[in-house]
Amino acid sequence: MKPSAIVIGLAAGFAAALLFAGVVVQSTLAILLSLVAPLPILIASLGWGSVVGFIAALTAAVTVASVTGSLASGGLLFVSISLPAALIGHVAGLARPNETSPGGLDWYPVSRILFGISAIVAVICLLVGWIVGYDPQAIGDELSRALATQFGPEAPSEQLDAFAHQVVAIIPFFQPALLVLVFVLCLYLAATITRLSGRLQRARDDLPTVASVLPRAALPVFGAALLSSFAPGALGTVGAVVAGSFGMAFTLAGLAAIHRMTRATRSRGLILFAYYMAVMILTFPLLVATIIGLSETARRPAAISS
Repeated sequence: MKPSAIVIGLAAGFAAALLFAGVVVQSTLAILLSLVAPLPILIASLGWGSVVGFIAALTAAVTVASVTGSLASGGLLFVSISLPAALIGHVAGLARPNETSPGGLDWYPVSRILFGISAIVAVICLLVGWIVGYDPQAIGDELSRALATQFGPEAPSEQLDAFAHQVVAIIPFFQPALLVLVFVLCLYLAATITRLSGRLQRARDDLPTVASVLPRAALPVFGAALLSSFAPGALGTVGAVVAGSFGMAFTLAGLAAIHRMTRATRSRGLILFAYYMAVMILTFPLLVATIIGLSETARRPAAISS
């Protein structure tokens, strides 16, 4: 490996650590910036190779642990952001020789990358929850007390308590769904940046076509997780996490399918604009996208969704 590649990995790790600092310092703007913490690691992995990506991941964790003096902070970054980003970058860079085209390459399918991101996010959310000792009842009680302090003694305590526990109940769905979206967007931005710089070897994918389905195995995984999410206790939490991550994957597949299906229409721009405006205001259009993603995966040939 060239020394310049190692320098790139170290620089990317420092950049990721700086972006992740928002989680530690609790600044609102910095917390928003922490959402793009995977981006430098993904750029390093896609542009300079998987080894450089893993160097960046380790550098980010060591930097945060050194600056904060807390191994826990560095470990949290490594488990939740940097290592998953390096793994995703590695998977996105996988290729094998094309048997029918000498010198050509078959790149790892986008549908499997999306499946892999969902699986990785589900695992890291469960792992982080286990590390921090996630307790929905305790968190709900704490949030209820915080709301009672905020609104004063005249606020109805029973309603605040019910609201607090309802908010906590959606965390296992929402957090993995948000992380899947973050990793997918960061991967897309990283691919765009490295392609513009001439460092990306992977050919441009027709995303509305290849990202509109998931591997067939995602259907039973999502179905079982959704059913399990209604169970009480730990089983329900595990089911909710898996359902949240794969549910977002199917939603993204549905959005890609909508882009593909509107290609032949003259008013495509207006349709997509209206749809995304509706998404910003309502949640129902996202449910429609999820259903489309499920339907596309179920009905399209296995060769396309593999």
